[in-house]
Amino acid sequence: MAIQTLIDGATSLTIDKQVPTSMSVSRGQKLRTQSRSISIYKFVVGLNPGLSYDTFDTRGLLNDYDVQGKITEETVKLGNVTGNQYITEYLGEMTGSEQASTYITGHSGNVLTINVAAVLTNGASGNIVNIGDFIQAANARYPYQATAKVLRGSGTTVDIPVHRDIIETNTGANLVYGNNVTFKVKMIDQPPYSITPGRYVEWGGDMQLMENLT
Repeated sequence: MAIQTLIDGATSLTIDKQVPTSMSVSRGQKLRTQSRSISIYKFVVGLNPGLSYDTFDTRGLLNDYDVQGKITEETVKLGNVTGNQYITEYLGEMTGSEQASTYITGHSGNVLTINVAAVLTNGASGNIVNIGDFIQAANARYPYQATAKVLRGSGTTVDIPVHRDIIETNTGANLVYGNNVTFKVKMIDQPPYSITPGRYVEWGGDMQLMENLT
């Protein structure tokens, strides 16, 4: 749980989900771009410089951090504690029980089709998701973000376009939204730390994380 603890106390968080793209310029000065991969979440975490080394919690955290290294995967949330929940906060209009009632009926490319038969809030004009809302099949590896505002409508299902193609099949799975979404990550840059005369932990840089695709 070292990564989650460090995210919870972070001084900054950079989120990068840009699609890897190669670019070239021809002799005729024409710009060509090509993508060979899907969008993968990467994070840069500004680490808390105020940790006091001479406490049980900090020494335990640093031990876990050293043992975990770049090898061990961890499941994390970005909005895990009060004060940073706005990062992944759900901005649609469904109640908690309505969110729990939705489930995946199918998918195609980067579009999830979900059942919303039990969603009654605000009727047909009810907002299922807003652009940027996080959505994920329950107990699944990969989260997604909506790329359009989707209203309830009059049918029993809605289509939600998301920022990348669906990676795993989860037909029939219930959905989680917002702060309930998780990420499977590994450290790709593990900065060293020093102990200062004031008994504080001084980090040698930012921690960098990358979503672990399997």
